[in-house]
Amino acid sequence: MALGHAQNGGDPKNHPPPRSLRLLPLGEPPPFRQDVRDGVRYELEPEPGSIPPRQIRFGKGDSATLLRLNLGRPTETLKIPSGTAPVVFHEASAQDAPSVKPWLTLNPPETGNVLAIIWRDPGSRWSAPRNLVFADSAAALPAGSLRIVNLLPVEAALIFDGDRVILASGKALVKPLKIGNDLPIQIAFKNNTGQFQPFYSGAILLNPNERAQIFIHRADGENPRRPAKVVTFNEIAPALPAPPP
Repeated sequence: MALGHAQNGGDPKNHPPPRSLRLLPLGEPPPFRQDVRDGVRYELEPEPGSIPPRQIRFGKGDSATLLRLNLGRPTETLKIPSGTAPVVFHEASAQDAPSVKPWLTLNPPETGNVLAIIWRDPGSRWSAPRNLVFADSAAALPAGSLRIVNLLPVEAALIFDGDRVILASGKALVKPLKIGNDLPIQIAFKNNTGQFQPFYSGAILLNPNERAQIFIHRADGENPRRPAKVVTFNEIAPALPAPPP
């Protein structure tokens, strides 16, 4: 049942204020394909399942909301109610019928804003993506902080100004940063020999009121030159809630 219809009752206490949800699809676009007809080059559509659906649908009928998906970019925010009822998405083009299998089902925490990371395993289709959900509130990731998420199936080693941190598979690290100062960072993954293989070197710089996030994920392209990838972005952090009177 769609989350928007999961809570009933007339007591306002049973209907907490809505919170926001964002999706971040991670992966790589398929190789560019083209066809030449009468001397004119035409770009071909990607193979089915090689990229996420361009749009997915939350809710039913006239009240449904569409979200556009772009690899490596968070979606617009979607309002969802509090509670642990599943958040269900269908492909925008799918029939609005109970027999149609959802494209994605998320199990959010009971309260707070949510960021859901979605990806596919190498060799699989985007018809059944995997997901992890993280708190997306100002309290969980305030301005002046960096969150790093390791979605690799192996450990990742992070080096900040000479300090080394090992981040297990599926785990996240939140680190406070100094505003206006570059933080050099190097990332390595544990390879088949048990050694940490460097694959990323960069720096994070935060402006006032900003926070940053880094997502380490497996390359899912065809014959990738590097087996691991990094997506990083800065954004304005939401304001912390006002203290109670």
